[in-house]
Amino acid sequence: MAATFEQMQQFIELRVEGVSYEKIAKQIKASKTTLINWAKDCEQEIQNRRAITYEALNEQYKVGQQHRLQMWSEQLEAVRAELKKRGLGDVPTVKLVEMLDTLSEKLKAEAYRVEFKSKPHKVPYEVEPLSTIEQDVWG
Repeated sequence: MAATFEQMQQFIELRVEGVSYEKIAKQIKASKTTLINWAKDCEQEIQNRRAITYEALNEQYKVGQQHRLQMWSEQLEAVRAELKKRGLGDVPTVKLVEMLDTLSEKLKAEAYRVEFKSKPHKVPYEVEPLSTIEQDVWG
């Protein structure tokens, strides 16, 4: 049986989802050998689609760096606000100071270091060094 475009697209989608060759073979009625050959031919497309899927999951569950920074920043501000209300004699203050340090360190570790780049400066022409040979000009 000749493979159809629909079978191959279904194969790609199922591989992106991590379905085994055995289950795919039964579902789309193709041999494992055919599926392995398709996998070789479509490897880059499968990897790219998986990357897109993982990116969407990261966004959905907010596990990216930007989301962590936002969450820690909000927690840090809440801790700072609470510390402003309390005196240093309160026992829970020690815990708040520990949280402040921990959150500050996390933010510091995640902070993006801003670096500006510039093109190398080009000298428009070469300057010859001065001669170091001594000459007797009175001679």
